[in-house]
Amino acid sequence: MSKKILTTPENRFLNLKDYPFESHYMDLGGMKMHYLDEGDKNNKTIFLLHGQPSWSYLYRHMIPVLVKEGYRVIAPDLIGFGKSDKPIDSNDHSYSAHVKWMSTFIEKLEITHAAAFMQDWGGMIGLRVLANNPKWLDRLIIANTALAEVKSFQRWMMPKMLKLLRTTSGKPTLHSLEQKMNYGNWAGYFTHSEKLEIGNIMQLLTTKELTQDEMDAYDAPFPTPEYYAGPRKMPEIVATDLDKAYSDWQELKKWSNPVLTLFSDKDPFLADQGYDKLFQNNFPGAAGQPHITVTNASHFLQEDQSKELVNRILKWLSQTKF
Repeated sequence: MSKKILTTPENRFLNLKDYPFESHYMDLGGMKMHYLDEGDKNNKTIFLLHGQPSWSYLYRHMIPVLVKEGYRVIAPDLIGFGKSDKPIDSNDHSYSAHVKWMSTFIEKLEITHAAAFMQDWGGMIGLRVLANNPKWLDRLIIANTALAEVKSFQRWMMPKMLKLLRTTSGKPTLHSLEQKMNYGNWAGYFTHSEKLEIGNIMQLLTTKELTQDEMDAYDAPFPTPEYYAGPRKMPEIVATDLDKAYSDWQELKKWSNPVLTLFSDKDPFLADQGYDKLFQNNFPGAAGQPHITVTNASHFLQEDQSKELVNRILKWLSQTKF
């Protein structure tokens, strides 16, 4: 672990629109993870896990409704994102490191038998945490995410294929990414762009129009390029830790609690690719659940359809007697 760790100045987060929540911090061996903890501590807990390049601001519309309905809501910021600390060495942002950080966070909270909503890297990390801490959750909602389960030869080939896609994409601009949203352009943009326009990236991956204040809030965690190591590195590590991810999948297949999938119809990465079916077919507790495709929603469906998401989550938790 490199010694150089940055903390985004608090004044970057002043007066954020619709984000009145109190900040909490947990020390993870010299690294501070920021998280929101709303609602009565005695109520059942729902975790909301975000991905790249977003942060807990993504859940600002969902949190108050869940709290009003009687749940405790915990929404952490991944290390390198949001208000959490940011190691500047990209090598610190390995897949296994993010799993370890989140695992430590979960274990130190000492909360078990909770529910969780996982999207993007929130799922890629959170699912592996669950595989190794099966009593952490009793209910799981999965949205617009994936977890690799590749065997032998594919585990050797996949990293090479993705590296080739990154390399051949050149140095994509925001415009070229808008024209063709695929893995190569996504990884190339985050690797090579001198300035990461996170707010504009979020707009490209939503169907609703974000306000300037909202886009500024997504830019807030990253005042200068020194802070970019987390979002820069994430696309590169998609196909790492494949042996451990495969092993974790085998553990997840034994996890029999209820699972709901809520994938978007307009996600340029995952829509109609069968990832929702992969979860439905591999989790025993997904059988017979009211899985749906959320319409008029892009990758960040929390922005596009927050009301529908919350309503479906609350109805499902009630139906499954959580």
